[in-house]
Amino acid sequence: MQFYPTEGHLLDLLARFIGTALVTGDVGIVIATGDHRDGLARRLKSRGFEVAVARRQGRYLALDAEDTLASFMRNGKPDAALFQEVIGGAIAKVVARGERRRIAAFGEMVALLWAAGTPEAAIDLEQMWNDLSTRYDFALCCAYPMKSFGNGHAASFMKICAQHSHVFTVAHAPGFGR
Repeated sequence: MQFYPTEGHLLDLLARFIGTALVTGDVGIVIATGDHRDGLARRLKSRGFEVAVARRQGRYLALDAEDTLASFMRNGKPDAALFQEVIGGAIAKVVARGERRRIAAFGEMVALLWAAGTPEAAIDLEQMWNDLSTRYDFALCCAYPMKSFGNGHAASFMKICAQHSHVFTVAHAPGFGR
């Protein structure tokens, strides 16, 4: 999990994470907002990656975070069975090809839930990703804007962090991580 201070930091992180998967012949799955998908595509292209080629090869899948999230939310909460169907189904398609490619996935849906003021739903979704990782082998990168965490969020912040094997901040961000 990465906490980021600016959109530029997030896009640089994603370009490294997804770009590494693509350059090594692996698979990149991106579930992000339109601005972040477009920004990532521009950054990848500026680094010499042909996203359209990777997409045609079945090695790059970009989904809209809001639409994808809406597809498995019920009564304000993520539904585990629908999550498995939607997200697990996307990963299963990659695995079903029988190629021994690694999968690098980025999901922005938890950050959207947090920003919407539903931290428990975000934590539930984090747990669903963790459950999915027991069925499929993939590297998951989650990211939250630092501005989303202020006073009064300590307990939920700790629960979010506890869902991840690694937590990173950008050390030079003003007022954060010092």
